[in-house]
Amino acid sequence: MKHSTLTTNLIVFAAVPLILNLVSLVPIFYRRQQKGKAVRDNASLQPLVWLLVVDVLMSAQLIVPIHNFLMEKGTFSEWSCVFYGAADMTLSLVEVLLACMIAFDRYIVTITPKWGKWRCHSNYFKIIFFAAIIVGFWSFVPTAGYGKYSTFHDDMFCSIDWRQGNIEPESEQSRLSAHRYIAFLTATCLVFFLIPVCIASSLYYSIIDHVDSQNSSEVTLENGVPKPEVCTWAPRNHVAKVGLGCLLVSVLPFFAYSVVCLNPMKSDFHQIHYIVVPVIISRVSTLLNPIFYVWLNPEIIPINEFIAKRAKPRPQRPLYHTINLARINFPKFLDSKVLFQIADVPGMSFPILTPTIPRRQLPKIPPHLASPSKPSLNDFLDEDSDSEPKEHTPML
Repeated sequence: MKHSTLTTNLIVFAAVPLILNLVSLVPIFYRRQQKGKAVRDNASLQPLVWLLVVDVLMSAQLIVPIHNFLMEKGTFSEWSCVFYGAADMTLSLVEVLLACMIAFDRYIVTITPKWGKWRCHSNYFKIIFFAAIIVGFWSFVPTAGYGKYSTFHDDMFCSIDWRQGNIEPESEQSRLSAHRYIAFLTATCLVFFLIPVCIASSLYYSIIDHVDSQNSSEVTLENGVPKPEVCTWAPRNHVAKVGLGCLLVSVLPFFAYSVVCLNPMKSDFHQIHYIVVPVIISRVSTLLNPIFYVWLNPEIIPINEFIAKRAKPRPQRPLYHTINLARINFPKFLDSKVLFQIADVPGMSFPILTPTIPRRQLPKIPPHLASPSKPSLNDFLDEDSDSEPKEHTPML
């Protein structure tokens, strides 16, 4: 069989995402039945379900080229190629728009819950429906002269004709077709990729900044009740990783597709790998979307409990740690032992040596051991007078 490696990759990136997305639909509907009306009214699940449905359709699309490669026979006609290419572009653009919509929904849930009344299934369905209609019409623009859907390798594979980007200097028609083709791709990348990605990035940045500021504040409220979870769609302490991961897995796999579509250099399109490999890379999003959007979502999967069980508890460092350092013997007439210890003071980066309470009180010094060279103040005063010093006592 020709192109066995390419066919194997097509089968893997068609079967594995298809099964994974279908399996990911099960916990969503199971959660809805277990939690009752509160979860059924949660409009955040609707764009997730539509995202999984789009991934299933994108994975199922590869069945036709897989069949052609296995049978070594092309089945695409001119019109079937147009509908196949338009469907592929529609599903790809809808996936990016759904990723942006999910970011907007998470922004409302996390930062502005007062907009919760606007979040309902009817409003979300209208947005998704009209976005799909607009993208569907846009995907048929190449049939009006701004590009072309063509078959490759004896009608075995179908995609947008990337050969339109190659300009032949001798042909005015080729130059005009290339300019229209590049204008269509530029508008597509700007309106349906760059703008949604910038919007979603700013939303996730605001979410991450808000969650960090909330986690750095006090743990309890004024009445002593613990604070509720700030972010319920990502595991604890992993909001930034999940948010940025959701954005990247929905957009980044299409980068190779866009580079080949723009075709900055002339390439040999007789090589089928150059045409099929970008399509396979774009299907990486269908493989990673259910992992980041469903299996790392605590509202659907109890991922927080799983992480808590797998995490090893960190030993708590005591605030004050004392170590007996030495016992210092004083002279015999003091007859006492003073114990010193090291105290680790919080907020300081070095230990200090502090004395502890002595074991017993020090004895009084006998009067005859007092040095006569150090007289006391009473020696300078007379018993009958408060101010006259004694003459027989030297003052120095």
